[in-house]
Amino acid sequence: MSLEICPHQAAHQSVIWNLFQFYCYDTSIENSYDVTDTGFYALSQAYFSQYWSQPNWRAHLLRWHGVIAGFALLEDSDAVEGALEIADLFVLKRFRRHGIARQVVQHFMATRQVPWTVVVYKDADEAQAFWASMFQQPGLVPSRQVADPDGREVTVYVLEANR
Repeated sequence: MSLEICPHQAAHQSVIWNLFQFYCYDTSIENSYDVTDTGFYALSQAYFSQYWSQPNWRAHLLRWHGVIAGFALLEDSDAVEGALEIADLFVLKRFRRHGIARQVVQHFMATRQVPWTVVVYKDADEAQAFWASMFQQPGLVPSRQVADPDGREVTVYVLEANR
């Protein structure tokens, strides 16, 4: 397996922004994303740019055998004070079923210094199955669930910091 989780860097901002269109397509049912008259999804550039301006926010390009395969967006959790979350994890369909998402989660969450939250939409069957399998892994078992502060139809899992 040859996964590269690229370091957070400004040079990847436009690439990840472009990949986000595919992510919006894939999650348009759960997130209610609509296409504008231009044929693109309406995204907030101001919100997206926070991945390069907020202290704990990071955007990582993912490469599989050197080829762009997706991205991981990390940010502060809205549900638990002081926690982080993988806000968006996207792997292009061509690269799915290679364990990429599993490796990304293990990379960021295996040695947690702070709590992490995982937000899963209740009608996102693939995401539900993925996280159910991840939560079977040693060290990735949630300690509790909390209410979503945005009132979405989601389950918010909390994984405490590793001591």
